[in-house]
Amino acid sequence: MNSASTNLHPDFGPSSDPSNPYGMPFTVVSPAHALVNLAFQYGDQSDPGPYPFGNDTPIEGGALSAGDRHAIMVNPASCTLYELFDAHYSSAGSSAGSGAIWDLHSNALRPAGWTSADAAGLPILPGLPRYDEVQSGSISHAMRMTAQSTDTSFIWPARHQAGASSNPNLPPMGARFRLRAGFDISSFSPQAQAVLRAMQHYGLILADNGSNWFFGGTADQNWPISLVDELKHVPAAAFDAVDESSLMIDANSGETQQPAAAVNCSAGPGYRMTAADGGVFAFCSPFLGSMGGHVLSRPIVGMAETPDRAGYWLVASDGGVFSFGDARFYGSTGSIRLNRPIVGMSVMSDGGGYWLVASDGGVFSFGDARFYGSTGSIRLNRPIVGMSVMSDGGGYWLVASDGGVFSFGNGRYFGSLGGQFLNQPVVGIAATSDGSGYWLVASDGGLFTFGDARFEGSMGGRTLNRPIVGLAPSSDGSGYWEVASDGGVFSFGSATYHGSTGALNLVAPVVGMTG
Repeated sequence: MNSASTNLHPDFGPSSDPSNPYGMPFTVVSPAHALVNLAFQYGDQSDPGPYPFGNDTPIEGGALSAGDRHAIMVNPASCTLYELFDAHYSSAGSSAGSGAIWDLHSNALRPAGWTSADAAGLPILPGLPRYDEVQSGSISHAMRMTAQSTDTSFIWPARHQAGASSNPNLPPMGARFRLRAGFDISSFSPQAQAVLRAMQHYGLILADNGSNWFFGGTADQNWPISLVDELKHVPAAAFDAVDESSLMIDANSGETQQPAAAVNCSAGPGYRMTAADGGVFAFCSPFLGSMGGHVLSRPIVGMAETPDRAGYWLVASDGGVFSFGDARFYGSTGSIRLNRPIVGMSVMSDGGGYWLVASDGGVFSFGDARFYGSTGSIRLNRPIVGMSVMSDGGGYWLVASDGGVFSFGNGRYFGSLGGQFLNQPVVGIAATSDGSGYWLVASDGGLFTFGDARFEGSMGGRTLNRPIVGLAPSSDGSGYWEVASDGGVFSFGSATYHGSTGALNLVAPVVGMTG
């Protein structure tokens, strides 16, 4: 594969013809789309159909292409993926080289020895990076790649080979290549880093014959040419072939072995995290968008979520507020000159307003959120680092990095750490569900309880890879999560662990969490 002298090549990007973007097109069809039967060249290895294929179906390379002419159709109503190779539509009778129909509820692979619309017998669409994934800052799957010469063999999860000769020096279909974890991606743009992090974690899977080290992506005119050019500077020599056989559960299934702490979304509500670049990471909670990949005036410092968990806000250090899902925008301090930067955000229990707090304790209220006071005019021993509100919106608490607590409105004072020796500074506060207590958390994971807040455990006294940056209580109030700047998540009490970004190379540190 000439890895010593070759770089990656993204096989997608903008084109001079906006009606025919460079890359692999796909279309989403409704159950009402007309279905057709096709004549297949490799009928003995093709699913007979019918397929939602028509003269409205985009063809790879365009309608006049003499290339592979892949066609990909998705029916979300039935969770069915349809893929064709060498597809030709005609009202008199359509044809294709091969075709495969995938039930997306199932992990079942093709019968052994069967092709699909790709030489390896694998589905194409799940291996294509999409521009919306790159914008979100996270790609959570392996990517499809090609090689000029392949061996006459295949390894799991591939089901078919298309090699020219039996040669142990050539890669088999299904081979996985992963970008080394030590490859420095810090000089790449945030969007390129999203692609490269996925290559470090999930890798590339050899799925078809073609040019060496080409990897596919969806056809989308929005792909920035600058991103495509960046990815061409990644050397193939930075990849290692990895043995993935230990992940296999069944040779006829794409299901993989999971870590001992497998994610179980039925075990309890999930959580979301945000990073300083605005990237959002959702675990057993819907991903509704992010600012990852966007140019921000100031870094993101906090996150808050709507009561129905169908929306969330991100706040930047200048007080700029970004809303997603059903979270409504009520205003911000983004255009106001602040004495000190914003460090946190809290939301009313009905989602009808929110507060922002600055490091000097200045409080800014928006929507139905009422102003009850602040420490903005008080000389503080240490800066304010967090805020929590009463469930009825009738008061709030501010906490400083020395553990000093300041209560306003109906928020009762239950004690603080002010004046006490701390191993590490306090970084956050969270109130109990009835407002009769609160927790404070320090950057070493130490947890301190006041009022009716119960101690369920902490990371204090344990070795951490990165400091703790926040705390989120569970919905029933009998547990909590601590989150570190690398996205490591630690659950206590009734709070359920659903996953983390602790093993990923993040573009920017995690700064907050909602649960």
